[in-house]
Amino acid sequence: MEIEINGKIIKDTDFNGNTELLLEEITYQFLNDESLVMMERLRFVFDLLVNYTKAITNNIFTPPYNFDDVKTDRDKLELVIEQYKLTKYMVSGGAIAKKDYVKYLKELEEYEVFSKDKAIMCLMDYKIARFSNEIFEEMGIKIIDRLDNGAIIVQDMKEYKN
Repeated sequence: MEIEINGKIIKDTDFNGNTELLLEEITYQFLNDESLVMMERLRFVFDLLVNYTKAITNNIFTPPYNFDDVKTDRDKLELVIEQYKLTKYMVSGGAIAKKDYVKYLKELEEYEVFSKDKAIMCLMDYKIARFSNEIFEEMGIKIIDRLDNGAIIVQDMKEYKN
């Protein structure tokens, strides 16, 4: 199989039968297709992942949520992240699939694990770029300013009792 995505030719033979790496590369390339706005890329990737998961399960799989029914962009992003993790687990067939799914998810919380996955890092970069103010506010931290070097100046909004 050979496909061209985002100007890059992807051959399944380049991955030596490693389906999870092939899925990671395909997902990563679609997420970086600048011909679409990011939310359309997310919709496309979600549909791709759902269809792939359905193919694996002989159409038994039904996603818990429809992308268009999810209200906020942040929730849609989370939906795509979770679907990617599930699909990658299911296609791995190797070391990942031999683990319990809950253990697999727990390991994915570790930076050393998820940082090796280009697709997850792309999704996380987008999440931070788009929703960092909202995320920090939920933690009780207000971003006062962003510096050119990437640093941020914050104010802790929590009330402390002595």
